[in-house]
Amino acid sequence: MTPKQKHYVFVIGGANIDLQGSSDNPLLLKDSNPGEISMSSGGVGRNIAENMSRLNIPTKIFSYVGSDALGNFLIESTQKANVDTSYINRHPTLPTSQYLSVLDDNNDMLVSISDMRIINEMSIDDIRSHKDALNQSSLIVIDTNIPVDVIEYVTEEFSHIPLFLDTVSIAKASKIKHLIGKFHTVKPNRLESELITGIKITDQSSMHSAAKNMFKKGCKQIFITLGDEGVFYYDGKDYGMFNQKKIDVVSANGAGDAFVAGMVYGFLNLNGIKETVKYASAAAMIALKSKNTISDQLSVENVALLLKEQSNEAE
Repeated sequence: MTPKQKHYVFVIGGANIDLQGSSDNPLLLKDSNPGEISMSSGGVGRNIAENMSRLNIPTKIFSYVGSDALGNFLIESTQKANVDTSYINRHPTLPTSQYLSVLDDNNDMLVSISDMRIINEMSIDDIRSHKDALNQSSLIVIDTNIPVDVIEYVTEEFSHIPLFLDTVSIAKASKIKHLIGKFHTVKPNRLESELITGIKITDQSSMHSAAKNMFKKGCKQIFITLGDEGVFYYDGKDYGMFNQKKIDVVSANGAGDAFVAGMVYGFLNLNGIKETVKYASAAAMIALKSKNTISDQLSVENVALLLKEQSNEAE
């Protein structure tokens, strides 16, 4: 472990059960459809924590689950990924968060229902009770599923620790717009960046302006993700576009979570934003090749192999 990585990373974010139903045939509404139903552990914060653990980063997570069988499943599966779950709270009455999606026979999502009531129960007192553990962390990762007052408290109380932010969505990014400069590293997409900065992004020049805007607010590293167009990165000195070679995408569901884990790895172990964007993008590429939200192929060794292949191809 490097001197910078002397402790662990602490994640504060969402944890939920993903329930997915897929139909064998074209869906018939208001009827029973033969198909498959799968259940897996999910949630932005939880997924980032597991991805970091797969990259050999000691990780702790604070979240909420219910006092129910799904909560047991979520904790057990996260523990199997070597994430410290001892800071997860069990709510006495509310159920574990669930995300239910129904896919058609082309694997396109037809409808989904999200029950995330429990995460709104997270309080400042919760964070205060874990103050000692948070103060010993190398950095703190936050996702915007958690309540705004909790995010505000963390940015004030732990401003001496690098804070990394996953903006999650436009709706959720809007609630932390006033806090963006409190974060060391941020990963918004194009639309979230436009919302945060008020700058319409139409080309690389306007992308550069949006990144500079976030930098001037206080961010030290900005990664604007652009889907299959790649990533724009900026740290006040180095900036530019980075794009992986085109691949056949199996599922894009877990790419963002893997990218954040790669960003954290880069900050702890690599030299500068250029190396970090390559590493994080390689981690995301491994996720894109997996049908699961978290790829069982994600590891330090496999990211290194992929980076070596890309380096050889570039020569």
